[in-house]
Amino acid sequence: MRPSWIKVFHDLWDNKARTLLVVFSIAVGVFSIGVIAGAYEIIQQDMGMSYASNNPANIEIRTTDFDSDLLASIQNTSGVLEAEGRRVVNFRVRLPEGGRWVALDVLALEDFSESTINLLAPVSGASQPQKDEVLLEKESLEKLDVTVGDMLLFELADGTLKSLRVAGVVQDASTGAGDFLAASFAYISMDTLQTLRQPELFNRVFVTVSEGQDDLEHIREVGGVIKNKFERNDRLVFRTRFSETHKHPLTDTLNAVLGILLALGILIVFLSSSLIANTLNALLNQHLRYIGVMKLIGGRSRQVLIMYLTLIVSFGILALLIAIPVGGQGAYGLALFMAGELHFNLLGYRIVPAALVIQIAVGLLVPLVAGLIPVLNGSRITVQRALSGDLADEQTGADQARVSWFDWMMVRVVRLLSAWGIRFPRPFVISLRNTFRRKGRLALTLFTLTMGGAIFIAVFNVRVTLHDYIDQIGKYFRADVTLDFDQPYRTDEVEQFVMQVPGVERVEGWQFIGSELLYEDETTADVLNILAPPAGSMLVTPLIVSGRWIRADDVRKLAISEAALKYYPGLGPGDLIPLKINGRVEHWEIIGVFKFVGRDGVLAYTPFEYSSQVLNLSNRSSSYRLVTTEHTREFQDAMAGKLDRFFRDQGFKVRQAESGLASLDSASESLDILVTFLLIMAILTAIVGAMGLTGTM
Repeated sequence: MRPSWIKVFHDLWDNKARTLLVVFSIAVGVFSIGVIAGAYEIIQQDMGMSYASNNPANIEIRTTDFDSDLLASIQNTSGVLEAEGRRVVNFRVRLPEGGRWVALDVLALEDFSESTINLLAPVSGASQPQKDEVLLEKESLEKLDVTVGDMLLFELADGTLKSLRVAGVVQDASTGAGDFLAASFAYISMDTLQTLRQPELFNRVFVTVSEGQDDLEHIREVGGVIKNKFERNDRLVFRTRFSETHKHPLTDTLNAVLGILLALGILIVFLSSSLIANTLNALLNQHLRYIGVMKLIGGRSRQVLIMYLTLIVSFGILALLIAIPVGGQGAYGLALFMAGELHFNLLGYRIVPAALVIQIAVGLLVPLVAGLIPVLNGSRITVQRALSGDLADEQTGADQARVSWFDWMMVRVVRLLSAWGIRFPRPFVISLRNTFRRKGRLALTLFTLTMGGAIFIAVFNVRVTLHDYIDQIGKYFRADVTLDFDQPYRTDEVEQFVMQVPGVERVEGWQFIGSELLYEDETTADVLNILAPPAGSMLVTPLIVSGRWIRADDVRKLAISEAALKYYPGLGPGDLIPLKINGRVEHWEIIGVFKFVGRDGVLAYTPFEYSSQVLNLSNRSSSYRLVTTEHTREFQDAMAGKLDRFFRDQGFKVRQAESGLASLDSASESLDILVTFLLIMAILTAIVGAMGLTGTM
């Protein structure tokens, strides 16, 4: 082995602490990039393929009841590949021995074996329910402590209870995808509807198109034809939903999350590169006499350059041996976690070629680029200066005699303070001078520590901002308990009974208008959820962007969320927009735009006083918002249970009583996915910064 390679080996082996520092500095950057690039590639491939493998519906339409004859007509519509009718009914369920009531959306199918849309993946137990049996979607197991073979009590509209056996657990990656606040799902056969006292009719249709499955405009055109067919047959269309076959509804959201993580990963690579440059600069400073001896006995600058570049490559290779396998496992772990949170399946562990190439490039090229300047300076140094141990650039005699401005300033300050009787110990003055002696290395060290701290602070600021966003969402849902009934009741009657329950301070009746936001050509743009609180309600504090809030005398006027700007750029107060309400197209005036972005449709508000006329429900409501004396989640849950029992005992048909913080906590858990990985990246940043400080010391 040539002496130069022996020296490289000794440089690696003799100072193990330094080698580990450099190797781990490189490995952290390679690992972070590998995890994010690998997870991004795995999620991009598997999310779309997993979603498409369930043959998701391109069109979902919710209507009043219809029969198999109308379904057959839809199946024969031009552009339709498959169409399936299902009945979806909301029930409250619990275990026979008692416990908390849980809301379930129950989907009834005619023939599970013949179903081809929104396929169900069996998890355990049976994959097809028999009469008086139910399949549970696996997410519902988080709310219901049941296993296959247990019995569940279903509460019917008249208050009677029916028992169904849990036959199996399935995964539904299509129905409700993208809606974090959607109810849990369960599945029954059509003949079980008789047991639950429901008509054997459909109220929802799922359609796939024969071509252009990823062309949203084409899907909307076919959906418009089907909607018209429903309306011509005197069926009201409550809601439509369009989606592409190979694009999961949360793809854009997830790409934004991974984009933030990728940006942090790149910053970590920059931090590790500055750390590498700092460490190599210190290494060459230690090796100056070795370089001087090599040049003294005939070594050329080119040979010194190649030897130290080989040392840098060796550091990179060692880092890759650590970072590649760990990064691969980390990428799959991140993708697996995301898949679990967003309810899709991965296609299995694998090495991602693109991520591997990126890791190798980062592991080899970044250290070479970072260490090139220190190595070039070290290889070009003269024998005399190398033996004297000074890596600074060679200077002329006049320059050597010149005192630096910092030394001059420090001498003046020390003398001035001494004249005032303030004296500094000599070791302190020397250490202060040495701190600024290598200004390039000092700048690099400060850059590393400053960027590391800035990133760490930024990550925690993002975390605080996200939770502030949840708090802002909470301004629109400030009730402590939401009490929903199966039918409307007079507001004064409900208020009279509510105030008999200890712990309640006040109550408001709200209404809801289901509608669709239309384009100018009257095709559907999105779902429009119109909430109708009393004018002057204290339970909503909007963040107004432009215009004003609702008033009691507003007629066909609404305040709309800024999500509508996606369909009507430049929308503002005074503009008219077309809506479809109860099958009729109406034009409503925009009085204000407020800040709120949700996952499921566009949110708007109109006064209770006018919505009562639209719904023909004068001073009646089926939904009430209550304020309690305490505002903790525990007290809200307790009050929800108490109110549920109280009103049932009084003969009211209660659909559900839910604590106000329940929905906000669900939204917070969704955002915590991002926060978790931001914290992981912040920890990696802190590690790199700590290594930089260690290398400097």
